[in-house]
Order: sequence, then C-alpha cells, then structure tokens
Amino acid sequence: MTSGEIRKAFYDYFIERGHELVPSAPLVPGDDPTLLFTSAGMVPFKPYYLTESPPYGRAVSIQRCLRLSDLDEVGRSPYHMTFFEMLGNFSFGDYFKRETLEWGWDFLTNVLGLPADRLWATVHTDDDEAEDIWRNRIGLPAERIVRLGDEDNFWGPAGDSGPCGPCSEVHMDMGEERGCGREGCHPGCGCDRFFEIWNHVFPQFLQKTDTTREPLARPGIDTGMGLERLCCVVQTVDSIYRTDLLLPIVEAAAGEVEAATGERPPPGELGVGLSVMVDHARAATFTIAENINPSNESRGYVVRRLIRRAVRRGHEFGITEPFLYRLAGVVIENLGDAHPHIVQKREHIALVIKSEEERFHETLVAGSQLFEGIMERVRGAGSQVVPGDEAFRLYDTYGFPIDLTREMAAEHGLSVDIDGFASAMEEQKERGRRASAFGHGDAGPREWTGDAGVRDGSAVVESQFSGYDLTPADVAGTELANGASYSEPRKATVVRVRPAAKEGDVEFTLDRTPFYAEAGGQVADTGTVEGNGVSAGVVNVYVEDGHTVHVGRPGGGELRPGMSVEARVDLAVRRRTEKNHTATHLLQAVLRQLVGDHVHQSGSWVGPERLRFDFTHFAELDDSALHAIEDRVNAWIRADVPICPEWTALDDALSRGAMALFDEKYDDEVRAVSIPGVSLELCGGTHVGRTGEIGLFTIVSEGSVAAGVRRIEAVTGAGAAARARAHADLVGDTAGVLKCTPADIAARARALQDEHSKLRKDLSKERQKSAGETIGALAETARDVGGVRVVAARTEAADVADLRTQSDRLRDELGSGIGVLGAAIDGRNTVIAVVSQDLAGEGRVKAGDVVREVAQLTGGKGGGKPHLAQGGGGDPAKLDGALEAVYDIVAKLLSQG
Repeated sequence: MTSGEIRKAFYDYFIERGHELVPSAPLVPGDDPTLLFTSAGMVPFKPYYLTESPPYGRAVSIQRCLRLSDLDEVGRSPYHMTFFEMLGNFSFGDYFKRETLEWGWDFLTNVLGLPADRLWATVHTDDDEAEDIWRNRIGLPAERIVRLGDEDNFWGPAGDSGPCGPCSEVHMDMGEERGCGREGCHPGCGCDRFFEIWNHVFPQFLQKTDTTREPLARPGIDTGMGLERLCCVVQTVDSIYRTDLLLPIVEAAAGEVEAATGERPPPGELGVGLSVMVDHARAATFTIAENINPSNESRGYVVRRLIRRAVRRGHEFGITEPFLYRLAGVVIENLGDAHPHIVQKREHIALVIKSEEERFHETLVAGSQLFEGIMERVRGAGSQVVPGDEAFRLYDTYGFPIDLTREMAAEHGLSVDIDGFASAMEEQKERGRRASAFGHGDAGPREWTGDAGVRDGSAVVESQFSGYDLTPADVAGTELANGASYSEPRKATVVRVRPAAKEGDVEFTLDRTPFYAEAGGQVADTGTVEGNGVSAGVVNVYVEDGHTVHVGRPGGGELRPGMSVEARVDLAVRRRTEKNHTATHLLQAVLRQLVGDHVHQSGSWVGPERLRFDFTHFAELDDSALHAIEDRVNAWIRADVPICPEWTALDDALSRGAMALFDEKYDDEVRAVSIPGVSLELCGGTHVGRTGEIGLFTIVSEGSVAAGVRRIEAVTGAGAAARARAHADLVGDTAGVLKCTPADIAARARALQDEHSKLRKDLSKERQKSAGETIGALAETARDVGGVRVVAARTEAADVADLRTQSDRLRDELGSGIGVLGAAIDGRNTVIAVVSQDLAGEGRVKAGDVVREVAQLTGGKGGGKPHLAQGGGGDPAKLDGALEAVYDIVAKLLSQG
C-alpha cells in the first residue's frame, strides 16, 4: 500500500464507525501558550476532554506535527524525524478502552494485513482492564503482552497541563536478528527488535501546572500512529527514509550532492547528513507554509535552526550553492496532494529558504574556519571545553548560533562553556545599554520633587492621556513663523518635577496630558506649557514606569508641583505624523492583499516628515509591485474612508481579526483602530479622521533590513507633493543635459548605453586576443609530472568569467594535461582547475581534488566536477605559493591513483 492508500484506509475505517473527519490543525497551537508547536494529534482536541458538550463525541484526523525532542536523533536512528504526520482516532466521553483496542487490532491485521503473530502489546503496570481486553477479547497470547511503568506507558500532558493517562502500545517484532540477543527480549528493552506502531492513550486525569492530577469527569481516548513509521512496516522497509513519503526527497538530496561533487552517495548508506537534509527540508517546507518564517526569536528561530543544520550538512558534502529550496520543491511535489496548502505557498517557501541559505552560507564558511582554529587551540591546551568567550566571538562576529557551535563541538568530542557564553552575552548587552542610553536615562540619579501618591487626602491622577481629540486653537498669532500651529489649550496640573539629563532642561509629569509619548513607532508630540508666569517648550515626551514624562525647555519662570498650566500641542507636527501613521495601516493592508498573508509588521517608525514600515517577506518587490501598492493605497485615500477607533476587550478585537504585534503585551482592554473594509489593528497611536486627509502616498524606497524582513519608506501629503515636484524638475534637467524632450529620455539613454556596450565588446575582444597569446605561451611552459603535462600560473583575469575562459583555452592548448590558474579578483582569491577528458575519464586525477588542496593552502575551500572545479577565499598573499605547490599535489594524486 502507498502512503496515500494508507491515509484513505484509515479515514474510511473510522468514518464508517461514526467518527467526525477533522482536518489537520496548524503547526502553531491556536490557544495553547504552553506549546511551541503542535507535537501530537490530540493537541487540537485538548479542550474537548474538559467540556461536557464537545462539538462531536468521536473524531479521526491525520495531524501535522513538529517535535524537537528527537532533533539529535535524526539520521542516527532510521525512525526519528522532526516533522511527521500522526494518524489518530479520538473519543470525548463516548467510547473507551475496549472499542479503541479492538478497532486498532482489526485495522492493523485485517485492513493493512500486518502479521498478527508478530504484533505485541504493552500496558501500564496497573492497567488490568487493558490487559484483559488484549488477552480475552482480542486473543493476544499472554507472553506477547508486557506491563511497563510510567516512563513507557503513561502519556501526557501535551505541554505543562492538560489531559493525560495510561496507555497501551502496539509493537511490531522486526526479528531476532535486529535485537540485542538477550533471552526474554521484549518491547521496552531499548534495542531495535521491537518497533512501536500505535499508541492508544486513555486520558483519565487532568494534570495541572503544579503537576497535581485529578480524575477527568469524562474519560476519553487519544490514539497516535506515526504515518511514516506505519509506512515502514506496511511497505516492508528498514527506514522511514525508504518509504514513499521520503524516498523521492532522499533521491533528490543525493542528486544535489552528485551535481556539486561528481559523486553520488552510495544507495545503501543514507547517513546522518542526507537524513538531516531530507527531514529538515520537510520541516522547513511545512512551517514556512504556515508563515512561520526564519528569525531570531521563538518559533522563527526553530525554523532558522532547521534550515541552517541542513545547509551545514550539505556544505560538508561539498555543496557550496543554495540547494535546500529545491528539496522543498520535491517535498511539495511529493506531498502536495495530501497537503494542498503547501502547493499554494510553493513560491513563497522557495524564496524564504533560498534567502536564508544565501545569508547563512557566508556565515558558515567564515565561522567554520574560525571554529577550526578554536578547536586546535583548545586541544593544544589539553582541554575538552570550548571557552565561552570564544563561542561568543563566533556568535557576535559571524552570527554563528550557539547551538550550532555546540553541535559541531560535540562531533569532535568537545563541549562548550555555556555559562561563559551567557556571561559574555550579558556583558555585551550591558555595554549596549550604556552606549545607547537615551539622554533622559544617562545622567545619574535625578530625584523627583512632588508626590504622585496622595495630596490633601485625595489620590493624585498622573499621566492620563487626553490628546486623541485635539482641535486647533482659534487665537490670533498661534500660526508661528516656523509653521507650528497650536491646539486649543488643555488645563493640567504639574504633579512631579526633576532636572533633565540635558543641562537647563526640566522633566515633569502632569495629571492629564494632551501630549502623545513616543510609543508604537510614533514619535512624540511637541508644544508648550504655560501658566502662572511660567512657560516651557515641550521638546520630547516618553514613558517611564507607566507615567508620561515631558522634557521641557524653560522659557521663563520655574515649574513646580501643584502648579496649574495650559498645555498646547503643535498640531502641524501632529497632523503630519497622523497622516503617516494612518498610511502605515493602509500599507500593511495592501501588502497582505497584494504580496501575501504571510506579511506581518516587523517594526515601524512614524514621524512628521516620513514613514518607515518593516514587514516579513523574503524577496525584493519590483517596480510593478511597488506601483500596484502605491495605486491601491492612493485609491483608499481617494475613497475618503472614515477612521473608527474604539476601546474594546482584547479577546473581542482578536476574534474580529484585529492585527496585533507578535510578542507585544496587551491589556485586557485595548484600543482598536478600524478602517472599514480595509483593516483592523490594535493601536494606541493617533490618526487622521478620514483617509482623504492623507492626500497622497508615495513610496521612496524598498529594501532588505534583515533576513526575511523588508522595509518600505514613504512620504504623504505635502511631502509626497514636494517629491513629485522634485522629480519633475529632475526630468527637465536631465532632458536638457541629453538635449532631448522629456519623453525621449529613455530612448536617448538606451542609445548611449548601446554605444558604451559596443565599445566594451571591442575592448573585450582585444583583451581575449592578448589573453590567447598569453595562454598559448603558458602552455609551452608545461612541466612533465609522471608523464602528464601540468601548468600552474597566476593571471590578471578581470573577473571570474574571464578566468574561466582562460582556463578553457588552456585545456584546449594542452590537449592532454592539467591546468590550474589563479587570480586575485576584487581582492579575493579565485582558483580554477581543468583536467583533460582523457585523464578525468580514467579517474587518474580529478579537478575537484586538485582545487580543493590548492584552496586549502590559502585558507579557502573549493570543489567541483572531475574535469572542472573552482575554489576561492583565503589569504591572497598565499596564492602564489599555493599555485607553485600544484605540481607536488598532482604528483601525489597520480601516485594515489
């Protein structure tokens, strides 16, 4: 049976027995903060064991799962993986042990046709009921029923709390030759003879977060059977990697190795490397399909780690270019029928993985070289521990993850001083905190004057925001020469005062304030406070310990606690900032519509002059995409849609689909900003009243700021109009320089470009002619090494393509022989080795072997095919010596051949 046939048989069997077919839930548990990923089939059903009215009494599903507990076992065991699919049947207070065990036995033996005489069962030490069912109802011989304790036969909960209970497992006897040879060997022994197929869990208890348990009011059933493991026994293969679920990916991975090195891994030797590449390609494909993108935090870090582990294994095979994204394509081809959502995300998955591969490759090459040096120093000192500060240098300088350092160290019998690493990390953070201290936080102790607690027997209100509904002041003279215009005055009382970090400035809090403090990416308001002969310009506003602190620049008099003042906000600055803030909401909505629902805000900055919006995406947006985004935003601006803010319960806002920032902490009551028909976001910032007030939206730039994070900068309103005017002036000036009309600028530029290209081609032909004469002369200097003509020399190639052309010409000139050419191109070593077809075909010398040894002499790396190989990197000063060593290297390889 194929895996597809097994899926269908499982579904059909339990649907016939009254089970509701439930599609797989996402890999991210929707309402279980105790779990990073869905790690078992029962996770989506946890609440149903605790309610008296579940939506159905019986369910069947095949759940996508990701489990990291077996990460280090991938490839070392033929049966372990990180991503897998779990078949399961479930009961929520409906049926119990007898039904699930009898149905399970029937399905395995009569539907799948597994040999009954090779099946064993385990039960919990105290579970007489389960043993009785196996012996007296199913007829399993007593000698094939094994009682085991909590470690083997008690399951759950999934996470820190939830349903749990004893279980009964079904094992396949894989044969005495696979076992330990011990008399009486049985399931639980720990050897490879007995292979677990199906686990029937009997949730009878509810475990709380304090690990105490209480009986469940409605005991249920939760079974789990790994599809990949089941395919092993049904398809009679000795590894999950030889099932039809994974074998096509294995073949593709082996093909990647062969394409890069000219050698295909032996079919019977899967090894850790290929297994990791295959398993992690599957895991990355399914996580990214659910918009879990590589990052340095939480689930994103798991995805990044999986990709990088796979890339490192490929690098060990000699693969120096991105490959994992192609394996993801094979995963999609192989599993897309069962999981259509990964087909829909094919392009996005490939872009994300390839981008991560490209970024990590440079880190891997540089970090691996540094690690080799560290390892030599550690062993030279007679130690077995990589110092924490050395591990931190790998992380800080090259972005080498600490878990990767630990993994590489373990492969060489070393450990890593994790406490030392953590200490070095904390020291750097402290240096960063000191270096980035923002004015108000770096001036030593500054004591407050005033009492924020109780005054005159009444509680003192402090920092209540009253600035969402500001209106302009209708007072002559409020329009200032610098373009500022003040809001109507808001009465307030000074609560506390202290000196500011900058000499001469003062910091103060108010009982209620119209000034917006910098938060959520929106800059702070500016303005004035005046009263009782005192005036101060407000130049900054920030939040400290939950209170709004105003930074004032005194203009006269002294602010004192208890003083009544009038606060005015510079509305010109506020209004321009609000245009940009509302535009970011429109921008995010458009990006999710036009680019994909994987787009999420990753950061923003909103000021009066411009906006900056960072978002998750792994590819550059071309001009046509940017124009489409601009057009859609401006269409919504012209539609003059009202902005509708409201205070509401957090759960209510999220249930309505409100966008929230990942890992942001929200109160139970939140402010939701709705643009009807466009977007709904949790946002405490200030906005325009209608989208039409924005006027115009223009994108200034789009680019990458981090792995998987893009940034758009834009301007709105008067800023966008000024930019359009500046572009029109530029077009006019350019037309004048080119002596053409603005409409003919592109044609005139192309004509000049064509003329320049022709001149470059003429120059290239002259260079090739000269190089041909040089290469001909080099061929005449060939030395005889063991009867083979060998040439090694340094050239002045302009680029890598030029060096390849020279190498091909040298091979032609030699006829039969070996040539190695090197050049320092843009300050970086590049070495190319060519071997004539007669020598490469006989296997006497391979170009990849030659270039690998030459590159190592410079501190670089290289590899390739038998007749052509390329290397690079290392110290340019060592290039000449490495080329001179070619003759000895060839002699050695010939003697070995």
